[in-house]
Amino acid sequence: AELAGVQTIAAREMFPEAAYDWVVEATGSRDGLRQAIRMTRPRGSVFMKSTVHGAVRIDAAPVIVNEITLVGSRCGRFEPALNLIQSGKVNVLDMISESMPLSQARRAFARARERGVLKVLLNLQ
Repeated sequence: AELAGVQTIAAREMFPEAAYDWVVEATGSRDGLRQAIRMTRPRGSVFMKSTVHGAVRIDAAPVIVNEITLVGSRCGRFEPALNLIQSGKVNVLDMISESMPLSQARRAFARARERGVLKVLLNLQ
């Protein structure tokens, strides 16, 4: 990454402990879940979006003491879904209700809870 001019920063250097109400863990790394728990405020939630190969050991004490909710999210097999998109049987663009900049994340999450909204994208650029 650095050869391509991309700066890398360790998450622990970039994100303070107990700073966020919700954290999405999507790294797929063994340390990712532990880091996500450290970054979550008491009574916050960690959303686990990736699968880590093998067992992951965590210290359950901060999860219990700080009443952190761990939520698993599974998307299923990709190949059948990709085939439906490629064949034109499913148009994913029709599923996007709105796209908002990351700076409007709170508004985006509120919008996503509205009736009839399928997907609100957060634009990271």
